[in-house]
Amino acid sequence: MPGSSSFAAARHAPTERWKSRYREVLDAAATEFADKGYSGASTKDIADRLGIRPASLYYYLPSKEAFLAAICESGVEEFIEHLRAIHTRPVSGAEKIRLAIANHLSPLRKRPAGDYIRVFLRHRHELPRGPRHSVARLANDYQNLIERIFADGIAGGEFRSDLNAPRATLGLLGLCNSVIGARALPRSSSIDDFIEEYSRLVIFGVKSPDAQDKKTEP
Repeated sequence: MPGSSSFAAARHAPTERWKSRYREVLDAAATEFADKGYSGASTKDIADRLGIRPASLYYYLPSKEAFLAAICESGVEEFIEHLRAIHTRPVSGAEKIRLAIANHLSPLRKRPAGDYIRVFLRHRHELPRGPRHSVARLANDYQNLIERIFADGIAGGEFRSDLNAPRATLGLLGLCNSVIGARALPRSSSIDDFIEEYSRLVIFGVKSPDAQDKKTEP
């Protein structure tokens, strides 16, 4: 899923071979942290998953904390990149909301992509102060982009004039994060089902009455 993070790039001039192996190592760490929790997973667990010696991990990152920082950073950077592209697309505000929800939940369709966002959501507070603040800034950037989608929809008359964009943003994130944080999902529901259901809920709740009426006109 992610490319080389700044945490790793600071230690090595990355070659394509190094970046490929680094991605494999980070994927393994993300899966271990997602399965066992940050405290429950060890560097030996990560090494065993890869079939290497634990000492070999330190060619890529210097500590378990650095692995967590890199996973959290990578987990949100790609979300931000995609969300910026969504924000600039010449589509309706409702479509941007649907795309934003898909952007948030689609990594859960497969592993290890979904493990990055699960680790970010569950374990970023366990980072030491410096990396924790860096990751928090990225999370704020992401939240602000979603808020801008709501604000633009209000300004353009597509969304309700009384809609509070910051609260609507927190509501959308809460819905999506409830799926990410769940230990198990209903067997009858796929991630695509959640994307479509949550999109309908949010869009119906934020559209202005005029926009709702226009949709029902013949």
